[in-house]
Amino acid sequence: MSLTFSTQPGPRERQLQRKLNNPFFSTSSPLTQATIQIAQQQDQVAMQQFMAQFRELVQRAANLDKNVESEVILLLKAQLEQQYTVCTGLPGQPTAIQDALKKLITTISTTLRDTSKNDPHALEKLGTDEEHTLLHLQLCEHQIVSDILNPDEIITHDEQVPTLLNESEDALQAALALFPPARISEMIEEGKALLKNIEANGQSLPVAWQRLAQMERWFQDE
Repeated sequence: MSLTFSTQPGPRERQLQRKLNNPFFSTSSPLTQATIQIAQQQDQVAMQQFMAQFRELVQRAANLDKNVESEVILLLKAQLEQQYTVCTGLPGQPTAIQDALKKLITTISTTLRDTSKNDPHALEKLGTDEEHTLLHLQLCEHQIVSDILNPDEIITHDEQVPTLLNESEDALQAALALFPPARISEMIEEGKALLKNIEANGQSLPVAWQRLAQMERWFQDE
């Protein structure tokens, strides 16, 4: 039976696409059109919830008192970055909202610098924080990063390895930055066992072995 997916799916539907006819997910339940429709509906509900939270954060940013403590501003900035993470994976790819979030994050960073201009230690900490923010925004250009970081656990712990082995080289490189070395070590062993099990049934997986080797190089460099 032919299955139909959205042209610009959300995270839940996208994960179902990753599983379709994928030997890495052989133990998953059979995929049906009804399952896809449920995922689409859940993605739309998540989109509505995101928009409500986005409007609330924008309002809070607009109402910030000029004498507000820096801790309050930092918390708002962190929440905006989390919203950006979710936004990059939403259905329809709402780039206008992504741009708005980037501008808000930049504005808040500027505000923090202005309030800390007479404190060299605070400015140094802000510089480090800004580097982390820039890296975070760059990583989120890959939807796999957004899906892994999604607070609704779109990709479960058990699905991390099968999902990552199926990603492009660039996407995997970005995703590996999210995990501590200990978890990457575990995933390498899980990946070896998974690939050997699949190949024992007669399938050849050269690209997946390349991804596993990429994970091993990453772990060795850490």
